[in-house]
Amino acid sequence: MSECLNGSQKTECVCFFEGKPCIIEAFFRIFAPMKIAFLISAFTDAPHLKLLVEALQDVGEVFIHIDANVSEEPFRSALATTRARFIEHRVKVMWGSYRQVEFQMELIRAALPCDYLFMLSGQDYPVWKGKQIVKYLEEHRGENFLQAMSLIGRPREDTREYTRYRFLNNYVWHYGTWKSRMRVALRHVLEPFLKKPLEFSADGRRWQLYKGSDYFAITGELAAYVLKTYDESPALCRYFKNSFAPSETFVHTIAFNTPEFASKCILSNPPLGERIPLEELTPLTYIVYDRKIHELTLHDLPAIKASGKMFCRKCVTGVSDELINKLLNDGLAGCLSLTNNVHTR
Repeated sequence: MSECLNGSQKTECVCFFEGKPCIIEAFFRIFAPMKIAFLISAFTDAPHLKLLVEALQDVGEVFIHIDANVSEEPFRSALATTRARFIEHRVKVMWGSYRQVEFQMELIRAALPCDYLFMLSGQDYPVWKGKQIVKYLEEHRGENFLQAMSLIGRPREDTREYTRYRFLNNYVWHYGTWKSRMRVALRHVLEPFLKKPLEFSADGRRWQLYKGSDYFAITGELAAYVLKTYDESPALCRYFKNSFAPSETFVHTIAFNTPEFASKCILSNPPLGERIPLEELTPLTYIVYDRKIHELTLHDLPAIKASGKMFCRKCVTGVSDELINKLLNDGLAGCLSLTNNVHTR
């Protein structure tokens, strides 16, 4: 038996071939070196992206998506001496739109097969040393560091954005332009008459909507299942194409509506009236959300250390340099513990 992050117990995985335990496959799953992939989306700050890649490339393979709204050349130039792999399928990203799901899926497609996949941003930086990350994954092999809460039955302040249809959301219309203002106005005009359901049918299944964060780590098995669902479930994808921030719900909804994976993820179930900040749905990454994401400095190191998380965000060249140097030279002991802020099943 192995202990889960929420304190419950899981049985060891047993592989089967033609209905019989496959001892050879089980042996290699346990003793073969773990294959880890870091999936990074970036659109700015090529110098910091280089530091991030250099910190990760000896731990696992690094796959990078560069927003098609910007030139890829500065990033390729900055990373020329690294082993990072740029994916060819580039997406013009519009924040909060289905386009973010598209690049997530293309990153997963490029990285499979592997044991674990980390979804990161180009402004993250590892807090733990590489050996600590690998050791932790080995000790918790088979678990998914994907955290979410069901939106069913939640108060209106938790669900309002998710019950609004986001028509025209995939068009890259910059905020403040007349087209963007028209899109927002349409949303408000339709809201009293048209509510997007939080529980729905698609492709012969009933689904409930789950909300989490863009940043997580999942097993290769779950990643392959999510990608297969993305490729083969057009009705499900249509639901998310006019949804709010689907990069924070798509993977989570698939995982938590599939019992074999839901039991290996992290469910937050706060009492009604108690809201969970988004940073508490981000199990591996230290983030401070305010009106905008806080840019980290050396002054944030005590809080980063206290969080025990593997990564931190948002790191910016010229702002976070002292912090990065401290983490690069010292690193912090791996001490991830989610039990204090997770309301489990």
